[in-house]
Amino acid sequence: MAVRCVSAILIGVAGLAYAPSAQADFLEDFFHSVVRDTKRNNCWPQPFVRPDRYAARAPFALMVHNGWRRQNMLGDHHFEESTGNLNEAGRLKTRWIVTEAPEQHRTIFVHRAESSEETAARVDAVQELAVTLIGDTRQLPAVVESDIGDPGWPAERVDGIGRRFQASAPKPRLPALQTGAGGTD
Repeated sequence: MAVRCVSAILIGVAGLAYAPSAQADFLEDFFHSVVRDTKRNNCWPQPFVRPDRYAARAPFALMVHNGWRRQNMLGDHHFEESTGNLNEAGRLKTRWIVTEAPEQHRTIFVHRAESSEETAARVDAVQELAVTLIGDTRQLPAVVESDIGDPGWPAERVDGIGRRFQASAPKPRLPALQTGAGGTD
């Protein structure tokens, strides 16, 4: 029993010997956290403004990317069905993408055909036309296969709608001359 009491006393004394250093570490950590939290509270919104702005703008960047992807899409109606070569509408759109589109948006997207051979023929036709248009002076735009649908219409249909609209417009005429009492001209 005496051994247990002596052991307990020795453990207690050893604990008290280490207590001031542990208490000093605790107090130091406590005061450090108080200072840190005070500084955070005083500059509160600033650390979060940039991440919030980025999170708010991220969907718009994705929308712009998807819009250019649709704009630079060559769909089924840009290719001849029998050969897979570009038709006139496809050549004009490829020329626009290669020469007039902003440099960062000059990627050409080709809608996948039913077979991989037909898709490869379409990509080759677009690349050949791009080489012809650009030559070796500038970097060729990327030609990428795409799965997104192309909601476009064939050029003949758009042209037909435009012509029918123009034909149905009334002939321009000036209003009839009105003579009024009380005014002199």
